[in-house]
This record gives sequence, structure tokens and C-alpha cells, in this order.
Amino acid sequence: MNSVFDVAIIGGGINGCGCAADAALRGLSVVLVEQDDLASKTSSSSTKLIHGGLRYLENYEFGMVKKAITERQRLLDLAPHLVHPQALVLPYEKHMRPAWFLRLGLFIYDHLTKANRLPKCKTIYKKINMNYFVPIINKLNKGFLYYDAVTDDARLTIVNALQAKKHGASIRTHSTVIHIEAINGLWQLTIQPKAGASYTLYAKSLINAAGPWVKSVEEMTQIPDQQKISLIKGSHIIVPKMYDGNHAYLLQHQDKRVIFVIPYHGFSMIGTTDVPLTGSPDNASISNEEVNYLIDLVNHYFKSTITEGDIIYSWSGVRALLADENKEAKALSRDYKYDFHLKPAPSVTIYGGKITTYRQLAEEVINQLQQTFPHMGPSLTASTPLPGAVFQNMNFEQYVHYAREKYKWMDTDLLNRYLNTYGSCMELFLSACTGRESLGKKYCTYLYQVEVDYLILEEWAKNCDDILKRRTKIDLIIDAAGKKELANYLAKVTAYPPSEAPLLLH
Repeated sequence: MNSVFDVAIIGGGINGCGCAADAALRGLSVVLVEQDDLASKTSSSSTKLIHGGLRYLENYEFGMVKKAITERQRLLDLAPHLVHPQALVLPYEKHMRPAWFLRLGLFIYDHLTKANRLPKCKTIYKKINMNYFVPIINKLNKGFLYYDAVTDDARLTIVNALQAKKHGASIRTHSTVIHIEAINGLWQLTIQPKAGASYTLYAKSLINAAGPWVKSVEEMTQIPDQQKISLIKGSHIIVPKMYDGNHAYLLQHQDKRVIFVIPYHGFSMIGTTDVPLTGSPDNASISNEEVNYLIDLVNHYFKSTITEGDIIYSWSGVRALLADENKEAKALSRDYKYDFHLKPAPSVTIYGGKITTYRQLAEEVINQLQQTFPHMGPSLTASTPLPGAVFQNMNFEQYVHYAREKYKWMDTDLLNRYLNTYGSCMELFLSACTGRESLGKKYCTYLYQVEVDYLILEEWAKNCDDILKRRTKIDLIIDAAGKKELANYLAKVTAYPPSEAPLLLH
């Protein structure tokens, strides 16, 4: 266990996994340590958007929005199985932002960078574009249609960890860093896994990607506190599908905030709130005030109203944003900063950020280590497809045609779920399957044994939440009996330490 890594990363969210992928692709030896599951907190609790952040133009954050739009296009290219174009409807209300202001903002949004290849914004009218106005109240008869992208945030995090693993990184989940010390220019980390004895590992450099927990890691490293952060809670609710169609809505509130209503696995997702967090970020949950805020705004715009009783599901994520005492939570920047220190040993601390710009952030962070590793190569993440995006010499579109032919015996909805969850990585567990029976035990609609085993063996899944909430979203539809059967199976097989698990798939 006493090998020396080039880079130790603390935090298995999108920024930590992005840094692991970038560093590993450059040939550095990497270990990533996460106290829970990958993406178990902030990085599985977003609005699932890869977006420039239209509303941040109001705060004159043109640089951040341009960077985010550039990265949005890059992710559409590098992860077409996980990042998809999303049409959004912005209903126009006279007493909110003026029409000229919205048109100008959307024009800038479309033309801020040449990298943007999504369709351009257009003004829509009820008499011409009726389908967009069917679910919303009658007095609204004008709006704007523009494009962003949606993703599965947890899976985007996990495929970055898979990319890192593919290039030699060691990913250690359910392992807590309990002590950090710099000795003779080398970092010494004491790790306590959930199962088994504590151990020590060594690294030439350290990256603090702990997100909302960045300060507690800073205290352990005794690196000076360079940046104040504000912990902001964002909550979402899931309700039965509110309308037909694949478009989403962007709704303006009187307080100048906006919320989204987005199609989500056959339901509608509504969010997000922006509430300063009081207390620990460990177990953030939605408050009654947040529930009422989201419901009231949706009911202001939609014909079919919802109540608290319609909520099927909710989640709350904590964002560690760059602090600014002069700004409200809604106006705080979603940009990022990082601080590099050579003493007591090389380290980079990451502050802030958003899921859309994780790759750019990771590239910049690993660039900071150039003087520590002068022979390190350039970043390759801007042009390296993420796992699942290609198959042999096929691009994703070609792979979809290939898969539809190869697995024509499979239920179409199930095949589409595999394609949009794993892309071509589904070959790792499906290639030997020739019919329904070969998928193994059925836990519920669309969850079979072959997928469960793959997630345990290749994607660090240990418990029901890892599989049902983060990796598959099957938690939305599985019944209590199916969940119990899955829990019993997992209790039997995940007693193995990850490195000693029997590789049933190989």
C-alpha cells in the first residue's frame, strides 16, 4: 500500500473525477479518494443541464458564459450518449424582463462563441407554435425558444472516473481521509475505508476537490485559506409528467430568479432554489419554503396545477460558490478559482465551479502541476471521447444503428435506456447476451442481473442508492420487493474489498 502516486485527489465529484481523467491521460499516476460514492452529493443533485447560464449575462459574466457555451458544445461532441440538445421555452410576461432585453440576451447567448452549433433562438407565438403553449395559462401567447443541453450529472461524473481508471488511476470510494501531513515535500495521507483497517498512501502533489467540504480538507493540510466560499442549497422536485413533448420551460419569478421544468425519465423535474445553507452540508434536504416556492411558480404558469401531494421525489444539493458579501445567493458567480501552493508540498485547492465547465477547470488545475512534473504531456481531454461515446471505429450514431440491429430481440425502451446510460460501454455486459433470459434475474422493469453485476465490478457500486439513484435512476420506478431483493444480493456480494472482487465479467 506504500507506493508513491504523482497526484492524490480528495473528492469524487465532477471536479475531482475530471481532474483524475485529465491527469491520468497525461501519464501521471493518480489516486482519487472519496468518502462516499462517486457523485454522491453535489454532482448528482444538479438541474441536469449543461448550459452557458443565460441568466448570468444579467450579471455581466460574459467570460464565464462564453467558456460554458464552448464547453457545452465540446461535451455534446465528446459524450453524445450522455449530453443531448434541449429545447427550452421562455414564456414572455410583460411585467417581468422586457422583450427587447430578453431578445438581446438570447442573441448574445447564441453568438458569444463560434463554437456553438445548437439551433439559434427564435420568437414563438401561440397562434403559430401552439404545441409550446398548450400546457401554460391562456393569457401567455408569446415566448422565446432557445437551446441548451441536458445530461445525467452522476453518470457524467462516473464516466470521467472510468476514463481515469482506463488510464491507470486508482479510484477508492467509501474511503475517508482522516489525516494529512507533508513530510520532506511529500504528502502522506491516512485513509480509513468503510470496511477494513486504515492505511497510508503517499503523493507528490495533492488536489483538494472536496466541494462543500473544501475547508475541512484545507484545515487538515494546513494550507492558508485563500478564498471564502458560500454554501448555497439548491432543491428540486419530481412530479408526474405535466405535458407532452420533449421541450423544457424556463419560468421567471418576481424575485428575478428563474426555475426550470424539464422532462425527466417520464416525469417532470422542477428546480432549482437558491438558499444560503445553515448547518452542515452532509444531509441537506428540501424545506417547506422551497417546496412552496417551486409549486407556486409552476402553478402561476401552468394550467394543470400541482400540490405537495404530487411530489414523487426530491433532492437537494449544496453548491460551494465563490463568496461575495455584496451579492444575494442568486447573483453569486458560478465561476471557479483555484490556488496552487508549492509548500509544504505541491497542492491545488479548487473553489466553486459548475458541472458544465468541469473539463476546462480540470485542464487548468493539472496545468498548475507543470513545474512539479516537467515531463507531463499536454491535456488531451478536449479531444478524447468519454467512455461509451465510440465503439471500435464507429462514432456514437453508427454504434446506435449497430446496437439496434445486434439487440433487436430487446425491448426498445430498455435498449434506449442502455444507450443513453452507458453508450457503447453496454457491450461490456451485453455482448454475450442473445435473448431476455440471458439478461439474468429481473429486479424490476428494466433492471436485470447483468447490469447489476457490471455496476458492482466496473463502476464501484456498493449499495442500492449507488445503483438505483445515481447510476440508473431506476429508483423512480422500482417497488419495495425489488429493492429488497437487490439489497439482499448486494449484501452478499459486496463484502469483497473492491480490489479482490471476483471479476465475473472477464
